[in-house]
Amino acid sequence: MRHNENTALSSPVLHITTIVMVLIAALALSISDAEGRYSRIWIAVNFGIELSVVLLGMRYFVRLAKEMKNDAYISPLLLAVMLLSLLWEPVKRAVWGEGRPFELIMMFSVKNTLLVMAAAGCWKRYQKIAIWGSLFLIIFSATTNSSRDIIVLIGLELIVGFFWLFYSYWNSIRAYLIPTLEKHQWRKHGILSCLALVLLLILFMSGNNPIVHAFKGIMPSSGGEGYKDQYARDGLGDGDLLVAGKHDIRSFAPVENAPFLSSDEPSLYDIMFDTYNDDGEMAKNVDRAISLIMQDQKIEERELPESENINRHFSTARKQKPEETKSNEGLKSDALMYVSGRTPLHLRMETYDIFDGVKWHSEPLIRDRKGGFSLKERFEKPWIVVNTNVSSLFQECRNELHVITNNHLKSNQLPAPLHLKEIHIDYLDRTDMFGWHQESVVKLDRKELPRLVPIRLISHFPDPDLVEYRDVKHGTASHRKQHLALPEISVIKKVKKLAEEIVAGVENDWERIRKIEQYHRDQFQHDRTIAFNGETGLPLEKFLFEQKAGPDYLIATSTALMLRSLGYSTRVVSGFYASPDDYDLASDHTPIHSDDVHFWVEVRVGLGASSWFTVEPTQGYEVLGPPPTTFEKIYHAVVGGLLWFWKHLYLCLTLIASGSILYHFRFVFTDILLTRWFYVFEPRDIRKLVLRTLWLIELRMRWTGYRRPESTTINRWFQQTSEHITASSQSLNELSSYANWATYCPDASKNISEEKLNHIKHCCFQVIREARWKKT
Repeated sequence: MRHNENTALSSPVLHITTIVMVLIAALALSISDAEGRYSRIWIAVNFGIELSVVLLGMRYFVRLAKEMKNDAYISPLLLAVMLLSLLWEPVKRAVWGEGRPFELIMMFSVKNTLLVMAAAGCWKRYQKIAIWGSLFLIIFSATTNSSRDIIVLIGLELIVGFFWLFYSYWNSIRAYLIPTLEKHQWRKHGILSCLALVLLLILFMSGNNPIVHAFKGIMPSSGGEGYKDQYARDGLGDGDLLVAGKHDIRSFAPVENAPFLSSDEPSLYDIMFDTYNDDGEMAKNVDRAISLIMQDQKIEERELPESENINRHFSTARKQKPEETKSNEGLKSDALMYVSGRTPLHLRMETYDIFDGVKWHSEPLIRDRKGGFSLKERFEKPWIVVNTNVSSLFQECRNELHVITNNHLKSNQLPAPLHLKEIHIDYLDRTDMFGWHQESVVKLDRKELPRLVPIRLISHFPDPDLVEYRDVKHGTASHRKQHLALPEISVIKKVKKLAEEIVAGVENDWERIRKIEQYHRDQFQHDRTIAFNGETGLPLEKFLFEQKAGPDYLIATSTALMLRSLGYSTRVVSGFYASPDDYDLASDHTPIHSDDVHFWVEVRVGLGASSWFTVEPTQGYEVLGPPPTTFEKIYHAVVGGLLWFWKHLYLCLTLIASGSILYHFRFVFTDILLTRWFYVFEPRDIRKLVLRTLWLIELRMRWTGYRRPESTTINRWFQQTSEHITASSQSLNELSSYANWATYCPDASKNISEEKLNHIKHCCFQVIREARWKKT
């Protein structure tokens, strides 16, 4: 009857090795926790207490195992130790006023549990769990501390760990070991452990970063999604405790308590004019009227807007600009800002409402637009609430966090998504610091946004599938005149006719809007190198009816005018586009460069002032929707996998066929390789030759499902399986006798004759050639 591994007693050497590994990991965790807070004396005293407790526990458990051989009460003891470790934290905070962050509370609870498991390592099941747990603890310590002490402890853990692996392997096949070789085992284990450590250190030092980026969005004190811990000690990702550079403010990642810096960095209009080149000149013979048609209403004459809004426009007539190429290195170093959060993301900077046939004019700020901001606390931090008229469309949307960090952009306009709800800049709790650049564009009441300061934005991203049933049919009741205005130019009739042809037969408002959007995505190629200077005609007409390719601002212009001709309120928006293709895994941010400036369209779909929806008519650009559900994630993963499979069909079929063949004949291939290895590296010692032959025969039998029980002798096993083996009974009986001789009579081989040696070799190789198990 076989021993149950869960209740079997372990080797004393493996037990002690397990204790050493757990103590090393516990010491590493103590060093990681004590950095800058506790002295080395405290660490030594704490380690001495842990060592004493573990040794006393080991002595008790070993005596108990020999007497009772029952570990039924160990599991309740482990549970009690873990719970007491967790309950100790609130007591510590209440009495001494100090504590640990959440992740360290969990790790110390795990550490105390592993110490008990190591003491109870005389039972195999607890020993293995303690070994793996110690590796987890030391990996955790390495992610939070990269000091020399931790590196030394990692090296010791590796040496002891490899020794445990090698010794446990040899110990498991002790029945096959030659007694005269036992005195060399310790030296062998030590050499193999050191060699393995050297190889791992070579791989370890070849990487660029020895510290693992971990716990982003999982542990609350390590930079989670909107929560912090007052006992946190370090910040990862976008945590509240992101620390500033000690010598140079620009030498580190975005910081929250950095001074508000200012410099002569490019503004939004500088970037747009650099990206799309300068304005072109309109030919004098081109018939272009500035007066506007307002669908049987005349637009009121505007008062001059505030000085910052004067003469802000964007012309669709521009000079040709050659295509520029930039190296990846230059793009990385010249990022205007960084975005943390889900992408793709449209960051609005300017809205345009009136188009005169060539130029889009910036939407003015209404003079009585005052306030609109209030203060609230979220996790004891000040958040500025952007008060807008909320449409029923967006009431079911979940809050979603993005972090914007300005790097080189010179502007006080806040780059933000369309439905911005809340803003947080650390230590900024004054609502008068915020104002309105335009009706839906927030600005900071200063010359420009602070550099290297994370700005947290909470926004809503509505589901486009809900628009169809709720708001479009009510939208026309509150449209503003300038959002329906069409320029009085001849091409407008052609634009309207084309729009009506596109939506012919479609009655649903939202479907009509999506038809226009999809038409532009399918029919027009996005190419920024193409420009129309207006010398031979209107840029819009050239683009729409002749070239069928051009920059995004012309695609957005065509979309907006088509929608207006169908009676939908629209405006053109300029800003930046954060593409998921630019996501940097190492920094967990998406950089935005000057060539990420972009134009798109917004359409009004409801009664409220905030009932606008993003329309993206440019191919290659996408609109961010609500966070996907678990089912949607699984669905998209499956669909993505199938699409990738179809795209690489021949490669996948080849791999599947090859894998199927390898799996079906895996034992055959493995047997061929092992047999070749046996012949090439033939043991010089005749006893090793016999034992390796027996090992190979047993391995072949396992593959066919006939494993030899531990309680069955070799000779009896051969007799029981004789009908399943192709080798002769005489050869198997000889191999069985030679195996017993090699295992239990090693000294007899010293006086064996040459003829006998050759006979034993011949028997071994004959069995290897003939012994194949056949399934019945």
